[in-house]
Amino acid sequence: TAFVWPDDELSVLATVRGSLFAVGDEALLEYRHRFRSLHPFRIPKEDLPEHLAPIAGALRVLRALHQRRNYVPVTETIWRLLEATRAHAGFALRPSGEQALANVLHIAEMARRFEASGGLSFRGFVRQLRDEAETNEAAEAPILEEGSDGVRLMTVHKAKGLEFPIVILADITANMTHSQASRY
Repeated sequence: TAFVWPDDELSVLATVRGSLFAVGDEALLEYRHRFRSLHPFRIPKEDLPEHLAPIAGALRVLRALHQRRNYVPVTETIWRLLEATRAHAGFALRPSGEQALANVLHIAEMARRFEASGGLSFRGFVRQLRDEAETNEAAEAPILEEGSDGVRLMTVHKAKGLEFPIVILADITANMTHSQASRY
């Protein structure tokens, strides 16, 4: 969203602050206060202090992706973002990184399917992602292969219609101890 609509400063902020660029809040606040804008097309020409340089670098990446998004396939734009940020390594190294990386690769696969079904613009792909997120159709990518041994934690809604040999229902609102013994 940040490079599809660069005027959406909240999306730009979330992207620069998020996992892809990981710029800290203090630097973002100082940059915004000092330059009045967090816009990919309004990067100051002056030399920035070392702690603010990553923000300008992130904005340059977003600007370049915005400018090229209509000239390359959607999947290529996603891969360019991942290459520019070296996000693969960053996602893999964080807690639950395997799932985060699987989700990123799932989005790339969704982009490929979007293009195969006749989708042309990155903006159309972002709108499709938003629509799926609003209707709760967006699912996490599986990191376990079907049929592999392991434990899956799922909500009742996600498990609906699936079959498992063993099911344990957890009630987090249950008391941990009983006030009276149930058996003697």
